[in-house]
This record gives sequence, C-alpha cells and structure tokens, in this order.
Amino acid sequence: MSAEGPRIAVVHRLSSLTERPLYMIRRTLLFTAASAAFPLFSHAEPMTEVVVTVTRQALPVSRVGQAVAVLDDRDIQTYQSVYLADLLTRTPSLTLTRNGGPGSAASASIRGAGADHTLYLLDGIRLNDPSQVGGGTNLGLIATDDAARIEVLRGPLSTLWGSGALGGVVSITTRETRSPLEGTVALEGFEHGGSARAAAGGKAGRFTWRLFGQTLKDDGVSTFAGGRETDVFTQTSLSAKGALAVADNVTVRGFTTYSRSRNDYDGYPAPLYAFTDTEEYGRTSTRVSAIALLHRFDSGEQTLSISESESNRHDYFSDGSQFIALGQIQSANYHLLYRLSDSTRLLGGVSYERDTMRLASPAPWDPNPASQSVSVTTYGLYGQVMQEVGSATLALSARHNDSSSFGNLNIVQASVSAPVGPFRLHASAGTGVKAPSLYQLYSDYGQPGLMPENGVTIDAGADYVTDSGRIGVTAFTRTVRDLINFQYDNCRVDQMYGCYGSIDRSKAIGVELTGHYSFGAWTIRGDYSFLDTRNDSPGQTGKALPHAPEQAGGIDVDYRVTDRLSLGAGLRHVGDSFDNASNSRVLEGYDLVDLRLSFDLTDRVRLYSRVENAGDARYETASFYGQPGRRVWLGISAKMF
Repeated sequence: MSAEGPRIAVVHRLSSLTERPLYMIRRTLLFTAASAAFPLFSHAEPMTEVVVTVTRQALPVSRVGQAVAVLDDRDIQTYQSVYLADLLTRTPSLTLTRNGGPGSAASASIRGAGADHTLYLLDGIRLNDPSQVGGGTNLGLIATDDAARIEVLRGPLSTLWGSGALGGVVSITTRETRSPLEGTVALEGFEHGGSARAAAGGKAGRFTWRLFGQTLKDDGVSTFAGGRETDVFTQTSLSAKGALAVADNVTVRGFTTYSRSRNDYDGYPAPLYAFTDTEEYGRTSTRVSAIALLHRFDSGEQTLSISESESNRHDYFSDGSQFIALGQIQSANYHLLYRLSDSTRLLGGVSYERDTMRLASPAPWDPNPASQSVSVTTYGLYGQVMQEVGSATLALSARHNDSSSFGNLNIVQASVSAPVGPFRLHASAGTGVKAPSLYQLYSDYGQPGLMPENGVTIDAGADYVTDSGRIGVTAFTRTVRDLINFQYDNCRVDQMYGCYGSIDRSKAIGVELTGHYSFGAWTIRGDYSFLDTRNDSPGQTGKALPHAPEQAGGIDVDYRVTDRLSLGAGLRHVGDSFDNASNSRVLEGYDLVDLRLSFDLTDRVRLYSRVENAGDARYETASFYGQPGRRVWLGISAKMF
C-alpha cells in the first residue's frame, strides 16, 4: 500500500453523534434557561439596533428573516481570542472540529451541516481555496487579525452569495480608520507562545488608509493525541486598505492581505501506516486582493469590483515525498441596490468566477512529476425584492448559475420578519448549494459529472426584545440531496484507493435558544441548541451525521468592577457525537471554562489576561487528535496616537 492511500483514507473520515445522559440534558437546559431568563427582571440603558451587512445591504437585524449572530469590536476585545475559530464557538449552533492544536486543519459546522457548507467572507471576498479537498476554507489558518466585526448567519444564503453558503455564512469585516492619524500596538503571550500586532491609519483629504501587521507563534500540542512532542505553528500577516473619494458620490476602494504560515503535524509513516509522532510539516501562503468602484446616487448605489485570491500549500512527509497545491480564484462582480420607493428595495447583480487548482506530488522515486492543472468558470445572475408591508419585511431572492462543470442551476429563497409588540417574528425557506470541488471532480480520486450538493432549509422563530436585551428561539429543518462523499464502490479500475460520489441525502432538525442581556455592570450572553440529524445514504440509513452533537451551548458573563477593571468567565458545553459515518467511534462530550480580565491602565493603555480551558479538560474534536489543555495569556495594548 502506498503512503498516499492511508493519507486519503484519513482525510475523508466521517463522524457523527450520540445522546447524552439524562442528567446532562437537565443540567444544560437548566443552565441555559437561567442564563437567558435571569436578566428579564432587570433594567438597563436601551440597547441600540444591530445592523448586519452579510445580506449584501446594511439592514437592521429586525428586518432580517434569518437567524444572525454578531460579534462586534467590543465582543472581540472582550473575548481576546487570537484565532477566529475560538471566537466562532461563542455563536449558537456552531461546533468546531480541529485536527490538533492551533494551525491544524479545522472546520466549523453550523446546525450540523458539512464542513464545506459554510462560506467565509473577508470584506465581502470569499476565502475559499479551490485546491482544498472540498474547495472550502481551512479555518485553522485564520487568525483574528484586524477584524472589527464578525457576522454569522445560520442557514442558506446561496441566492445572494452562490456556492458554499448552504449551511451558513461567516462574514468578517476589518477595521476602518476613524481619525486623521491613529496607531495601535499589542503584545501578548506566555509559556505556550505569543503574538505581536501593530496597526496604523489616517485620513488626508479624500484619502483614507490603514496598515496592519501581525506575527504569532504557538508551541501548540502534539497533533497525535498520544504524542510526546509539540507541533509548532507560526504565522505572519500583513494587510493594507485604502479608499479615495474621487467625487462626492464616487469612491474607489482597495485592499490586499497576505499571510505566511508554517505548521508541524503528525502522520502515518511506513511500514505500519499508524498515526504517530512524525517530523512532517507544511507551509502555506495566502493572498487576497480586491478593488472596487462605488457609485452612490439618489435612489441607491452600484458597485463594480474585481478580486483575486491565491493559496499555495507545500506539505513535507516523513518518507521524503511532498504535496504541492495551488488554488486561485479570480472574480468580477457588479452589484446594484435600488430603492424603488420608501417600502420597496431591489437588489441584484451579475458575477463571474474562475477557480483554478494545480497539484503536484514530487517524491524521491519521482522527483519531477507532471503537475495537474484544471479550471472551472461560473457565471451568476442574482436578484432580490424586499417589500415593506405594514411593519413586516418580506424578501424574495433568486439566482441563476451557469458553470462549466455542472451546467445550469436555479435556486430561490423567501423570508419574512415582523415585529409584534415586544416580539420579532421571523421565518425563511430556501435552497442552498455547494458546487463539487475541483479536487472532487478532477483529482486522482475525482469523478467528473458530479452535481452540486443542494439543501432546502426551513426555519422560524421569535425574539423577545426588552430595553436591556433579548431572548430568542428558532426551530429549523434541513434536507440535503446529492451529498458528495469519499467512497470505495463504483470507482474506476485505476482508483484502487477510492473515489468521490454522491451519498444521496441527509436530514437535520433542531431548536436554538439565545439570550443577550446587559444590566448595570453585568453583561450575560447565552445559547443552547438541540440537534437531531439523520444520514439517509445507502448502507447508513438512520445513522447520525458526523461531528453533529445533539446538544451544545454556552454562557459568557462579564462584570465591570470599576470604570477601568472588567472580569469575565465563559463556559462552553459540547455533547457527545460520533466520529465516523457508521457511528462506531464516539467523541465524548466536554466542557471548557475560560476566565478573562481587562484593566485600563490609562486612557491609552490596556492590560489584559485570560486563562483558556481553565479546568484543563482533556477532549477530542476528532479521534486521536490532541487539543490544547490549560493555557495562560498576558497582554498589553496601547493607542500610540
């Protein structure tokens, strides 16, 4: 058996879920109910309306018919997380799967959807890597960097964003310059590593600019859970953005970001091909660049943009072989927002995207192999009508895609949001899609002709809003057809190690509870989700889906002791799940506790500290892969000018 065989088998493992004991169910329900209900009887200053932009236009959340969680700049600073993955776990119905410590391959599942069913956006540009197995995003390589706002929409939004937005959308917005001249620096670290960040920006007439840089090193943990050595992760990131108002109603915007990473990991060396400590490692460089022309007029605005992203991966294995992968996306978009009247808005656009994958596997026995290069082009046309009917907001959107790989595709989605007294009622129904990746189509394990995965989601809920916060409940159901999975049957003769094919369909139903309240010096945020999933694939009918815990939830409590001193604590519970499609490997549930402290030494200097996994819990999000234990961080940030 070649080294490539076991590697592929490991990459394409599936996982799933099991039930928790009754006492854990009661404990979680009581815990979440208390966190959501306690503040109902308190009083505080009225909360301002949250505005979201993941809907491709700025809208108050009260007019959005889907469930959206928002982490603003204050939340990001409060939680202090270096990595985006850790921040996302503080949003409802999202669970993390990570093959080791920081820097390792990681993915997030929203409502039990597949790892590549979440679309990631950075300032409106998708972060996909076409050379990844599923064509998605390696969440493990994304640091918080210069993020000022993170929006997580639960449910499909493919009518507006296209492929990948089947289970949800994560939109990251970077900071904007607000002053004629500003600059910040931050340093943090302790025994497990550290990071340094610096930013500067300014305004000069019609020109606004911002620069950001970060370097970090994490001594990590052993990727192999039974290993004795740690696998180090290092990353350097640089970004620049600028805007020039060439006229009162015309603005040119541009940004570019570049990061370079190295992560150590463990593997499956010959001759046993058993998971163990190795000296294997990988290097990854990523770049995203975009330029846009924005024109505002009396009835709306229009934007013309072009962007390019590139991810270059180079893995070095213990047997001397290598794997080189280059993924590129080139796109052009025209987007229009038009206010037909005070109660009617039209939104639409056209898009072009070209995805390219290049692969090569040099080895001592084949040092100069022929590389494989393939591309797919997709044209898209989308539109939305948003209508105010009394106090209710109705939205109907549709999309048409024409792809060189799968042909034509048409999808629709509808939503409604309506305030009724102190309640906000919302509901949506629509189709999300995930196109087959280039790897699934054209690699040595590919099957040309695979159709897009497509899922229909229906959800409905209500939020109870008071001056001090809100509590909400949402119920949903999702059915996905034509799921693509790795298989060992129905492959070509030369595909002795397996190939890709459709596993028919899956189903999921669930309920989400959320709460966010501020009263006096206290702020409390809590969430709880119950999820029931089912695999309807041949041979797996009735099994639970992988990495989809039946129960998950968390609570964060922050207390401002004085005007300068704040304390915080967080608890996250993830229930039992399965780690394979046959449901034979169980991932035991776990509880993680974080502690936080922040002290404003002066108006410009802040000291902060956190203890991650304060209980030093030992757990796995994927079988045999290690996760960090207790970690202490100390930091200082300063406004230079």
